[in-house]
Amino acid sequence: MLLLLVAGVPVRPVAARKGHQHQQQQHHRPDPLLVHTAKGPVRGLAAESPTGKPVDVFYGIPYAKPPVGRYRFRHPKPNDPWKGVLDATVKPKSCFQTVDTFFGDFRGSLMWNANTNMSEDCLTLNVWVPRPRPNASHPAAVLVWIYGGGFYSGTSTLDVYDGRTLVAEERVVLVSMNYRVASLGFLCLDHPEVPGNAGLFDQLMALQWVQENIAAFGGNPRNVTLFGESAGAVSASMHLLSPLSRDLFSQAILQSGTAIAPWGVHDRHTALQSALRLAETLHCPHDERQLEAMLACLREQDPEMIVNSETGNFGVVEFPFVPVVDGAFLDESPQESLAARNFKKTNLLLGSNRDEGTYFLIYYLTELFRRDESVYLGREDFVRAVRELNPLVGELAQQAIMFQYTDWLNPEDPIKNRDAVDKIVGDYHFTCSVVEWAHQYALAGSQVYAYYFTHRSSVSAWPQWMGVIHGEEIAFLFGEPLNKSLGYRPDEQALSRRMMRYWANFAKTGNPSLSEEGHWERIYWPVHTAHGKEYLTLAVNSSLVGYGHRAKYCAFWQQFLPRLVNLSENQPNMSATCTGGASSVREVSGWTLLLLTLPTALHLPPLLLSLLPLPLAAADVTLTAAAAAATSTTLFPRRRIWC
Repeated sequence: MLLLLVAGVPVRPVAARKGHQHQQQQHHRPDPLLVHTAKGPVRGLAAESPTGKPVDVFYGIPYAKPPVGRYRFRHPKPNDPWKGVLDATVKPKSCFQTVDTFFGDFRGSLMWNANTNMSEDCLTLNVWVPRPRPNASHPAAVLVWIYGGGFYSGTSTLDVYDGRTLVAEERVVLVSMNYRVASLGFLCLDHPEVPGNAGLFDQLMALQWVQENIAAFGGNPRNVTLFGESAGAVSASMHLLSPLSRDLFSQAILQSGTAIAPWGVHDRHTALQSALRLAETLHCPHDERQLEAMLACLREQDPEMIVNSETGNFGVVEFPFVPVVDGAFLDESPQESLAARNFKKTNLLLGSNRDEGTYFLIYYLTELFRRDESVYLGREDFVRAVRELNPLVGELAQQAIMFQYTDWLNPEDPIKNRDAVDKIVGDYHFTCSVVEWAHQYALAGSQVYAYYFTHRSSVSAWPQWMGVIHGEEIAFLFGEPLNKSLGYRPDEQALSRRMMRYWANFAKTGNPSLSEEGHWERIYWPVHTAHGKEYLTLAVNSSLVGYGHRAKYCAFWQQFLPRLVNLSENQPNMSATCTGGASSVREVSGWTLLLLTLPTALHLPPLLLSLLPLPLAAADVTLTAAAAAATSTTLFPRRRIWC
């Protein structure tokens, strides 16, 4: 460096001094990757989205104490402040869970396995922030992602949940949290130390963290949208119901799940039986009178051993440890809350995919539904599949299901029979609960937007016959098709951009068609009303608006079949009042009873079969010989009705 001698004293030239001052000013400029939270400072990393836009990412910020030792199975505790700067540049550990090895090294299933090491010290969250960072005068809308996985698996760090593209393209702040799953998150013993729903209370504490801290990241705590898929959507809908969490967010997006899904909640007896089975498998005390000893033993077990020892009498979509009505997080069943309109009145966006059932069939009915392209079901296999999928309902109900889902113009068609089994699983376990939730919210006067996702990804690893599977939409709303290295088509990139814009618009304005600047999207998304039941089809090059999605099939599950089951249970001898008085015995097919009870099955409050069967409007079924002869059919085994 050039030095000048002034009166024998070396000095820097003026230009050099100004440069040094500029360096000092730069040195003292706030570090954009250093954020001060309520519990201490965190430093994230500067990243770039696949589209080349800058994003700041903060991984693994703890929001609760590690639930280890005596805290295992308990509700989360607030974490303590930390000293120094927390490194938030590395993806966090996942909560303990089972790993799917059913199909070996197959990317279609491996993509859902935890991709970081597992630990009980897993109650952390991640934040993605656009750059330049939103300022305090105009904070960004916040989206909070809750992952699915049947409450037995899932983690926030999956590649498909990478928030960089969504945040960079739509300038929202995105948060995703880890919450405990399986028995570590949902064991319930009717004991103050294990009251159940620990995983939901994890989510609750993460939402409290968002309220306290998200402003420091440029997010608006007064504009927080929950969104989740499958069990994540069930969770989000439970936050709509819970008096503890409904004030911690603004609105919600439910993808392929709601709290009234038949697999979403266990009664306390079922939950306790699952706990006792787990304890027995782990060679712990497993008597209801030994809960203290059982709990002490379970807390000594290796967490990996615990989650890998979970058993149950699983149906096609059934999981051993799920939420319960605990009197705290949920003070009544979701069905009761919905019927009484005891829920957060807010904007709602929700929907389901075209082929929700196939993903579960390929794991459950493995002989009939294989992971290859040559899967077809003749009539005999169709009947077998229905019986195996519905073992707990009687013969009459099984026949009703077969009748409802048979294409009677082509009853032997192996493709239509195969697809019908998919629809049986998808309608009952996913689609119809979404349809009903949308309807009840519309009746309550909320702004509701419903979708039907029908695009099969061109890069899907699953066989073609599986169609648009459960979870297919996730990659599109997180912007994965915009990553050119993954090989998506241009029209799929356009669909992804449109879906990201819809989701972001909804988060910003409560309307997927309306931007924050007041601009309307080219393809308008209509409001779902109680009378029109409008929905938008999400697919490439599609602007199709439909009405009454799966209405006939959902009426079957929610209104008709419960009445039929009630009829058969209340009249075990199939007794009926006969007029005409001549015969003492009539032979009537199972479907005759369906036809005769159908008129009274209409226009009733729809509730799910497994949780609240509807009462009969009339106890007797009146038959005449002529009516029996006219309506009887030989399609189903005949039943003797004594008169």
